[in-house]
Formats: sequence, structure tokens, C-alpha cells
Amino acid sequence: MEEYSHGQKSEFNSRDLLLEEAIPKPDLSSIESKDPSLSDGFKIIYNKEVPIDIKVETNENLKDLASFQLIRFKLLSDAMNKEDTPQHVKLELSWENDLLFHYTNIVDEQIFLDLKKSQNLNIDFPQYINLIKKICENCISSPDDFICTFTIHKDGISKLHFAKETDFKMLDLLTLDFKASSEKVIQKHIFYRFALLKSKVEYKKEAIKVAGDVIFECNPDIINPILESNDSYHLDINKFFNDKLVNNNEH
Repeated sequence: MEEYSHGQKSEFNSRDLLLEEAIPKPDLSSIESKDPSLSDGFKIIYNKEVPIDIKVETNENLKDLASFQLIRFKLLSDAMNKEDTPQHVKLELSWENDLLFHYTNIVDEQIFLDLKKSQNLNIDFPQYINLIKKICENCISSPDDFICTFTIHKDGISKLHFAKETDFKMLDLLTLDFKASSEKVIQKHIFYRFALLKSKVEYKKEAIKVAGDVIFECNPDIINPILESNDSYHLDINKFFNDKLVNNNEH
């Protein structure tokens, strides 16, 4: 009995290995190289969704627009190597729920020195990137303690505010000014995001087709009941798994 179990385990492992080797690996490098964020020599340092609250300034007061929304934070540097100090650090904010939501903040050493003085920062410019990454990670892992708020003001300057909630008060960590991206820039990003999504969909279609071929070769009895159970689904399966599945089922 024990020997049979080992045999089964080995068989399944070999099938898993076969499936893993057969499914093509996605190569999105050609599409990703056209990311508009990379213009002017920028490179992506950090790229994650961070939960934030969004507010908008009205004539009377601040109005809550959305709470605890996942906003894409894309942090970029124009340094040639990781060891080099960048000339500029760019932070872009985008939102999957609103393709027109795109804001940018760019900081150079002089702007950072002004931030350091006005907000009592205890770091130098080379540590600025790590500061942003650390705060973002804290907002992701501990959203009840680390609060991020994005406020859209009427004057065109929006503010991203990071704070930490303590037992006694709200501790301000960092505030950055953002400008809404131009229509031309937003259009480029929309085209890029659709091209990237299309490539991912095409890859998944190909992966499904290849997985079906491998499963059919290993054990066609798994596929045949699906083909026999529903004529309409039969056509969808055939589209992905090749005509030989239909031919085998007819025989």
C-alpha cells in the first residue's frame, strides 16, 4: 500500500512538472517597456496598491469621495543604478475604478530640502525613496494605524497626507503635493493599460489551451465528461482545447 502511494505521488508530480513546463511563460517585457511612466529615463522602484481615503474640496468644506480605496502607487527614480542618488523621484497615483484619476509628484533634492525643513524630516534625500516605501508598506499592513488621505483641492494642487494614529493623537508623517496629469498623459496611460491587459488575456487563453492539451494527453477521461455534459459548453471547450477533443469525443 505504501509503495502504491509513492507511485501515485510520483505520477502526479511528473504530470505537474509536465504541465508547468508546457504552459508558456508570459513575456510582457515588450509591452511594459512602453509604460509612459518610464519616459525621461525613469525606472520603477515600487509598484503596489495602497488603501487610501479620497476627499474633495467643495465651496463649503471637504467632502468624502471614497473610503479605503486601493490606489496604485508607482514610485520611480531616474538614477542609473540602485547605488546612485537620483536627480528626481517621481510618485504616480492611479485608480482602476477611474481611468481619468492620475496624479503625479516629482521631488528633486531642492524640493526635498524644503520638505525636510517644513515637515521636520530627519533623513537626507538618498533615504527619501525608502521612506516612501516604508510608509506605503505600513499603510498596507496596518491600515488602522497608518492612515493615508488624498485631498483634491479646487486650486489644482492635491495633497497626499500620511499619518499615524497613536493612543493620544494623530501623528503627521509626510505630506506631498500632487498635480493632475494632462489629458495627453492620461490618454497615453489608458492606451498602455489596455495594451497590457490585452496581452495578459491572450496569454491566459493560450495557457488554458495548452493546459487542456496536457490534461487530454495524460487523462482524456477528465475532459470527456465535460464535453458530454453540455453542448453549449462543448463549443467553448473546443475553442480552447483544439478540435481533437471533439474528434475524440465523436469517436
